[in-house]
Amino acid sequence: MKDLAGREMTSTEKRLLKAFDGLEKLLAEPDLAPCVVANLKEAAAALQVAILDLGLRAERPDELHL
Repeated sequence: MKDLAGREMTSTEKRLLKAFDGLEKLLAEPDLAPCVVANLKEAAAALQVAILDLGLRAERPDELHL
């Protein structure tokens, strides 16, 4: 798997993406308590900053529906 610059991602970078994708899946669950949703969004936003800084994906924050 390559980043936006065409470099091979490290195992840590891949794990960051998996963690973010997992948070997105959790946020899609319909029966989450509001406090859980708020905390998952906070965690996803923090991971998104790292993902953008590392150039792993080019998603705009407003496209994430957080």
